[in-house]
Amino acid sequence: MSAPDEQVEQRMDTVEREAMAAAGDPILARMLAEERVEAEQVDSGLLLRLAGYLRPHRTLATLALVLAFVEALVMTLPAYLVGLAVDAASPTGARSATAAERAWAAAAAAAGATTPVGVVTFFALAVLALWILRWGIAVASQFTVQKLGQYIVHDLRVDTYRHITSMDQGWLQRNPVGRLVNRSTFDVQALSELFSDAFAEGMRDTLFLAVLFAAMISLDPVLGAMLAGALPLLVGIALVYRAAARPAMRTNSAVQSRMNAWIAENLAGMRENLLFVRTARRRGEFEALTRAHQASMRRTIQAWGLVRPALMVTSAIFTAALMGIGARRVVGGVITLGVLTTFLQYVVKLWVPVRNLAEKFNLIQTSLTSGERIVDILDAKPAMVDRPDADAAARVTRGHVVFEDVHFRYPGRGEEVLRGVSFDAPPGSMLALVGDTGAGKSTLIHLLSRFYDTTSGRVVVDGRDVRDYLRANLRGGTALVPQDVVVFAGSVRDNLTLGDPVPDEQVWEALRAVRADGIVARLAGGLDHELEENGRTLSVGERQLLSFARALVRNPPILVLDEATANVDTETEAQIQQALETLTAGRTSVVVAHRLSTIRRADEILVLRHGVVVERGRHAELLALAGEYARLYRQHTGQVVEQG
Repeated sequence: MSAPDEQVEQRMDTVEREAMAAAGDPILARMLAEERVEAEQVDSGLLLRLAGYLRPHRTLATLALVLAFVEALVMTLPAYLVGLAVDAASPTGARSATAAERAWAAAAAAAGATTPVGVVTFFALAVLALWILRWGIAVASQFTVQKLGQYIVHDLRVDTYRHITSMDQGWLQRNPVGRLVNRSTFDVQALSELFSDAFAEGMRDTLFLAVLFAAMISLDPVLGAMLAGALPLLVGIALVYRAAARPAMRTNSAVQSRMNAWIAENLAGMRENLLFVRTARRRGEFEALTRAHQASMRRTIQAWGLVRPALMVTSAIFTAALMGIGARRVVGGVITLGVLTTFLQYVVKLWVPVRNLAEKFNLIQTSLTSGERIVDILDAKPAMVDRPDADAAARVTRGHVVFEDVHFRYPGRGEEVLRGVSFDAPPGSMLALVGDTGAGKSTLIHLLSRFYDTTSGRVVVDGRDVRDYLRANLRGGTALVPQDVVVFAGSVRDNLTLGDPVPDEQVWEALRAVRADGIVARLAGGLDHELEENGRTLSVGERQLLSFARALVRNPPILVLDEATANVDTETEAQIQQALETLTAGRTSVVVAHRLSTIRRADEILVLRHGVVVERGRHAELLALAGEYARLYRQHTGQVVEQG
C-alpha cells in the first residue's frame, strides 16, 4: 500500500472501513476521502445559513410561524379545560381562581351553565370546538409550510445548479458526475423534507412544548420544574444519536455518489459490457456497492434502535414520578385533583411531540448532512472568474489570435504542458496543430476559450488579453466542434440553435453548407424531429456533420475543430473536406487533427512535441524538412516522403 493510501486508510472511521470491505472498490476509497465534508459550523450555524433562504419568502414564513404558534396554543387548551371540568364536578375541587379561570367561569355562566353538570357540558363542547378549530389551523398550516418549503427548495436547487455551472473546468473535472448529480438531486431533496416536513411539524411541536411547560409551571411550579428536568436527558439522548449516526450518514452520501457515477458509467458503456461479456462482473460490482450502502446505513439503524427505547423508558420514569409526587400534593391540599388530571394529560401529550421530534431528528440529521454537502458546493470558489475591470462591451469581431510565449501547467501538477508556445493567426487564416497524443494541442484550445489561464505568457484575441473579456463574450465569439459530439434529447432545431432565436432559413443554409441538409430532410418532421438522448438514432458521421452545422449557425469569428474528423468514415470525411472551405471562409480556424489530410491547405501548421513547437510552416514545406511532421505524415498515410 502506498503512503497516500495508508493515510486515507488511517483517516477512515469504522463505518467507512465496513463500507470499503463490502464494496472492494478502490474508487470508493478516494470518494470517501474527497467527500469527507466536516462542517466547520455547528448545526445551529448550518441551520441559520439554510434559514437565509426564508428571507425572500418572509411573509409566507411569518404566516407559517403565526399559524404554528396558534396551533400550539390551541393544543394545550383541551387538557386545561378537562382539569377545570374535573374541579367543577368535585365538591372539594375549588382552586384559587386565576384570571384565565375567571374568564372561563364567566363564559360558562354566560352560556347558562350554573350547575356542575352544566359546567362540565360547557367544557366538553368547548373541547370539541377547540379540536375542530385545531383541525382548520392544521390544514392552513400544512398548506402554508409545504408551499414555503417548495419555494425554498426551488431556490436552493437553482442556486446549486447555477453555482456548479459557474465553476471552472478544473473543478468540474475533479468532481465526478455522480457526486454533482447527488448534490443537485438527492441532497436537495433531503433538504426539501427538512423544510416541508421537519420544519412544519418540528416548529409546531417545539412551540407546543414551550407553551406546555409555561402552562405547567403556571399551574404548579414544582411539578412543572420536575418535568422540565427531563429536557437535559432528552438533549443528551439526541446528542448521543447525532454522534453515532452522523458519520454513517456522511459515508452513506459518498456511497450514494459512487453508485450514481457507477450506474451512469455502466449504462453508457452497456454495449461494451455486452460485447466483452462483462455483465455478470458488473452485476457483482453493483451488488457489492449495494452491500456497502447497507453497511453505511447499519450504524444509523442501530443508533435509532437505541433512541426510541431510551425515550420510552424516560417517559415511563417521569410519568410514574409525576403520579407519585402529584398524589401527595393533592392529599396535602397543595393542588386540586383537576390540576393533577391536567398534568397527567400534559405528561402524555409531552412525550408525543418529544417522540415526533426524536423521529424527525433522524430526518433532520440526514438533511443537515445533505446541507453540509450543498454548502460545501456553494462555498467552492471558481479558479476562473471574470476580472472586475473586464470590458463588458468587448466582443470578438475579427478573430485575430496571438499566443505570446505561453507556458502552462495544470493545477496540482508539477510538469508544464506547454513551454513557450508562440504564434500569430491573422483573421481569416487557418492554423493547424499536430503532434502525438499529450503534445498539448487540446490545451491550447482550452486556453483560447479561457477554460484555464496561462501560467505565464499571454493569449490575445483581437488585440486584447483574453482575461480582459467577459468569458461569455469571449466564448460567444468562438465555435468549437469537438471529437465527441454531444446531442441533446430534443428537436433537431434546438440542437442546432441551442435555444437561440435563429430563423429556419439560416439553419437550413448552415445545413446545406456542411452537406447535412439531406440528413435532416430524411428525418420525419425535419427540423422538428425529436432526437433521442445522445443522438442514438444517428450515425457517428451524421452527428459530426450536425455539429458542423451547429457551429456554422452561430457564425463566429473563430472556429475550432478539435479532431473533428477523427471518428468519421472516409466517405463522411470527404463530405467534410468539401464543407471545410465554407466553414472556414472569412473566419479564423484553429484545427487540431490526427488525419493530416484535413490540414493540407492550412496557412500555418504547428508541430508540437512535449509542449514545445518543434516545427512550423505549410504542408509542403514541412514535408520537405523530413522531420517530425514527415514522420507523422508517414504514420497516418503510409506514404514514403522523399527527402530532398
